[in-house]
Amino acid sequence: MYYPLQLPQKLDKEFSKHIAYSEEVIESLQDFAICLWEMQPRSSNKSKVTNIILADGCIDLLVYYDERIIGYSGCDKTNFTHKIHLPTRVFGLRLKPGAFEQLTNMPAKDAMKGFQPLKTIDKNFDADFLFSLSFEESKKYVVNYLHRIIGYKAPNNFVTLFDELSKNPPHNAVELYQKLNYSPRQCQRLFMKHFGITPQMVLSVLRFQYCIGALLSKEATPSSILSLTSFYDQSHFINDFKKNLDLTPFEYLSLFK
Repeated sequence: MYYPLQLPQKLDKEFSKHIAYSEEVIESLQDFAICLWEMQPRSSNKSKVTNIILADGCIDLLVYYDERIIGYSGCDKTNFTHKIHLPTRVFGLRLKPGAFEQLTNMPAKDAMKGFQPLKTIDKNFDADFLFSLSFEESKKYVVNYLHRIIGYKAPNNFVTLFDELSKNPPHNAVELYQKLNYSPRQCQRLFMKHFGITPQMVLSVLRFQYCIGALLSKEATPSSILSLTSFYDQSHFINDFKKNLDLTPFEYLSLFK
């Protein structure tokens, strides 16, 4: 099962100092959502913190509770940061890649390019009622909302694709096209519609997230996992890793010591 990592509390000391970040898997939503996450300020003091967001191919249903804002957003960049003005409370449902398109019938590229207010997608959603609830109640309301729009739907082949590809990421785009039996043009069009990113970036995200998971294993070193990463050589591995995270694998490992 594809479970991309987001580690803001590890990547920035100021973030962990000011914000408590947590994730929860909602078993009944697992076909379409990876987790419910939240950010809670540790104090009522005013400050500004950087949230480092890792490339994961996901689109989230975001709720800026204190600002009374709800909508969908993803990231089509390999390295993305977002400024959080505290104190504020935020939570979101991290949808599986492909889930946004299936559940909203909107191209994923729309949400990957910028924030999409929920009112522009679902005019029947009662945002005023949502924000009249407590923070904890509002989380339950949004979870129940996703249950309602899922209904009896089963995830389509694109929603389950990352689960399959993450087990053994293809070495290159040609291998991906052959595996899926698509022409390059078909693959480009379908991936932009369902994921909002190109086939090449899908491969980059899969390899990057695979590397992070491998590096987090207790005895891993960049050189010992090189053969598992689908990279041609160690230099390529380090350069591509740094492009996604702005850290080398060695610098990344040092964060967990």
